[in-house]
Amino acid sequence: MPTRPDRYIQHASQYEPEGVFLACPLDTSEVVVLQGWGENHAYHGQFTYNGVRLKGHPGIDLAAPPNALVVAVDQGRVSEISRDPAGLGRYVKIEHRWGESLYAQLGTIVVESGQSVKAGQEIAHTETLSRGFPIHLHFAIRIHPYNRFDGWGGFSDPTPFLYVVELKRFEENDELNSEVEMLPNIPPMLLEKKGMRRP
Repeated sequence: MPTRPDRYIQHASQYEPEGVFLACPLDTSEVVVLQGWGENHAYHGQFTYNGVRLKGHPGIDLAAPPNALVVAVDQGRVSEISRDPAGLGRYVKIEHRWGESLYAQLGTIVVESGQSVKAGQEIAHTETLSRGFPIHLHFAIRIHPYNRFDGWGGFSDPTPFLYVVELKRFEENDELNSEVEMLPNIPPMLLEKKGMRRP
């Protein structure tokens, strides 16, 4: 079962650590967290990233309607567009002056590898069909210098860097609560095999 705070409303971007100041990756008026940074450590600890056991959820999962608009959080260059069959699905990575951002669980992708993008520019859309868990955007960042063997895949908690009024968490009486409870039953990753490359 997921680790769920009694009441999760976190104000983001109250300061600018590391000089990183990010736009919201979803074009939405309300940002709702399905699974936060570092949560469900016992569950995610079943999986490895670059051969190292995960310490928890290495990103944040943001609820989204089907085909929701996904935007670049900062200016940069699209460095990779691919599909991770081991759990993250279709994804886009963008290089920035401070590191890189990862957008996963995508449907349509509207940018090309090597393309320069501005903060807030459309890069993709979320999936249109649920795969047994709520449609969402998996968002993560790596900040230079990072270590892909740190138990987080080199990722850092993006929450303090996001320019949003607040991040909300589904409550016990939210209509998607039953779907949120299903998240840990759907492996976010598969066990690593020789030659497998994580994003």
